[in-house]
Amino acid sequence: MKHILESILRFFCVVFGLILLSAFVGLFTKGIQLNIGMYLDNIIQIIQGLTSPQNIVFIGPTGFEYSIFIDFWDNYFYSMILFLTALLISIVIGIFITYLTILLPQKSNQFIVKIVSLLESLPDLLIIIIIQLAVLFYYKRTGTLLFSTAGTSQNKTYFLPMISLSLIPAVMVFKVILYLANEELEKTYILLAKSKGFNSSKLFFSHVLRNIAPNIIIHSKSIILILLSSMVVFEKLFNINGIFSFIIAYPNPDIIAFTLIMIYIPIYILYTLVTKIIYKQTGQRLEW
Repeated sequence: MKHILESILRFFCVVFGLILLSAFVGLFTKGIQLNIGMYLDNIIQIIQGLTSPQNIVFIGPTGFEYSIFIDFWDNYFYSMILFLTALLISIVIGIFITYLTILLPQKSNQFIVKIVSLLESLPDLLIIIIIQLAVLFYYKRTGTLLFSTAGTSQNKTYFLPMISLSLIPAVMVFKVILYLANEELEKTYILLAKSKGFNSSKLFFSHVLRNIAPNIIIHSKSIILILLSSMVVFEKLFNINGIFSFIIAYPNPDIIAFTLIMIYIPIYILYTLVTKIIYKQTGQRLEW
């Protein structure tokens, strides 16, 4: 019961923090207006909007007011599908490359680490452009468009944005897991299991990953932040009508707060479920 109350309190503390942040951002939507009175007005506007979300409105191109829910949910679910899928892909890729690296000889191991470090140093923008150009080059040579390189209001693109979005986080996941796995592989129980001829794959997936999972979750916060920040650029480059494009187009404090809270909710639920699973499997209770 104590831990449930702590989780609820943590959730509302983050929500309150997002309200304060959104009210502060609202001071810069129409130039710089550092005014305490306006800041307090923004907080009141946000709280009123959150208590009655159906009354949150934005002014459209024609000058008329429209309810946020006319466009919000389509944009929201589109972005969250891309975000959560890219997160899953980055974790799977990171784990798989780590597994291959550990199995390879030392020289090959070092070569992969250097290649991954090189990829990490490349800007997200450059990676996106290279991928888009590669798809267009293949289309020009063969006449076959493998994947849509940009979205439209009628035709949403998923595969290429998800793969592109997951690459840099996958590199981070790989480096984190490789570092933690190498430390775990030096422990006595692993060395003893190897001396008895235990299968390397079973050791890695059944023991090493299980024991380093809590530390992976701790490091995953920075990966989440990189994914979210990258999505702002990705939505522009892939012409995606996502949730970040929505709040950039309509940067009202109540819209920003509502959007940030809706982005935080699935992340909160995901972390809550994962930490509960890790506690049941390892007995280690995580605070995030």
